[in-house]
Amino acid sequence: MAYNVHVFLRSSDFSQEFADEQHNGEESPENIRHEWEDEFRITGTFSKVEVLRDQTYELKGDLGDDRPFSYQITGVTSVNFHAEDGLTTLIFSEKALEEYVLDTEKHSLEVYLNDDEVVENPLPGVYIVLSDFPKELRN
Repeated sequence: MAYNVHVFLRSSDFSQEFADEQHNGEESPENIRHEWEDEFRITGTFSKVEVLRDQTYELKGDLGDDRPFSYQITGVTSVNFHAEDGLTTLIFSEKALEEYVLDTEKHSLEVYLNDDEVVENPLPGVYIVLSDFPKELRN
């Protein structure tokens, strides 16, 4: 069993009225609905999918030269896919999360983020607003 995941960054400049009047309701090059979208699949035999709001995420890794880092990112929503072989977690900053649609029958998740702040995607499945992203890790 697999879940299809779509993550969209909505454009705050999009005008449905303009789209309706000028392009039969469709977006156009000068009036885009989404700034970007990610699409991926999560595979496994899932016993449960849960959405937890207002969580803390530990962003950790290695800067090279055996210099590990660990930062606590607060105010995130985690979507946890529980499977026999472990847990797969997706992370979304609450500041950017506009809405999500989880369909357990169709095995799909759609997530809509706003563009009020820049959204970083440091790891697959992790979406953190720039203001919450550790300054030490910014390029």
